Amino acid sequence: MFYKHWKKIALAFAAFFWNGCNNNSSSSDVTIACTFRGGVCPDYGVDFYYCENPEDYDSPNKDEKCTFYSRLPCLDYYECEDETSCEIYEDETTMTCFDTLGNRITEDEFKSKYYVENESIH
Repeated sequence: MFYKHWKKIALAFAAFFWNGCNNNSSSSDVTIACTFRGGVCPDYGVDFYYCENPEDYDSPNKDEKCTFYSRLPCLDYYECEDETSCEIYEDETTMTCFDTLGNRITEDEFKSKYYVENESIH
């Protein structure tokens, strides 16, 4: 009896395995994890004024007479599973990401393709 229906059985097995290989999800449904790898802050992280004339430090017109230097912001670094690297400066909400070839990844592409694992973005 098996020999009579071997084509039907083989076809049923092939259909079963073919259906298992059929993936209806698009590649945009797959997201890639990015993990926090550390933060870097400048050694001298203080805003300051530089005045050529020392008396100008106490002047009510200090903004006009002196030069204001803002400290550099801290930077958080993220690494993604596909070796993409991302960074975000403090007080910013958008990550800047580059793939392994150095091509920039847009914010929309990041949001559709990546997620930050176990941490919320600032």
